[in-house]
Amino acid sequence: MVVLKPVVINKPYALTSIEKSTRDVTTFRFESKEKTNVHFIPGMFAMLTYKDPETGKSISRAFSIANAPPSDYFEFFIAMINGQLTSKLANAKVNDTYYISAPYGQFQFDINAGTKFLFLAGGTGVAPFFSMLRQAEAMGKKLDCSMIYSVKYPYDIIEKQELDKFSADMELKALVTVTRPAEGDGWTGQTGRVNGEMIKKAVPDFMDRVAYICGPPEFVKALKDDLVAMGMNDREIRAEMWG
Repeated sequence: MVVLKPVVINKPYALTSIEKSTRDVTTFRFESKEKTNVHFIPGMFAMLTYKDPETGKSISRAFSIANAPPSDYFEFFIAMINGQLTSKLANAKVNDTYYISAPYGQFQFDINAGTKFLFLAGGTGVAPFFSMLRQAEAMGKKLDCSMIYSVKYPYDIIEKQELDKFSADMELKALVTVTRPAEGDGWTGQTGRVNGEMIKKAVPDFMDRVAYICGPPEFVKALKDDLVAMGMNDREIRAEMWG
């Protein structure tokens, strides 16, 4: 793990892009008003802050960074759950000012580790993996990487076209599993929650890989326990949870 001190602390960022990625997730891009180029390690997160212009009250939340470093902007995949901050973002407009502090976190990806990787993502927990894959793409590196990505419904797959592109161009071996399949939804792929048996079947050489897990707490804990129970050394498992 590399210790990085935050490069920006409550610096102003302009909201420059708002794109609906799925029914419930929106991709927001914030660009530095000071053109500050931030160096971070894929997997790290930023604190996003809204400051009420009338009361001065601040609302802050942590979000995994989805874009590749270094950059003068931050991109986040945000589930619009009608929380204090997401309620503000639901009514946000391009050029609105928010404040960002970054980077933070010990969930760090070493692209030069010279090893094979296993990515396990749940919902918007796929964000740091996009940062990792986007970094590899920008560097022209192909990773020996297998990913299992869990979503509730087929329409919950975030940035599906880009994920398909990673599979085609970078030889990413990605398996998407839907946990709430429904008749008539058109889904013919994997279904069910990610567990040890699914991992063994989809990634037979998982023991030779370094595992990265990101998602809600119960998802992360269950998969970390499964991997350890199957014989993986705890030191080969990196985990980040949210919620």
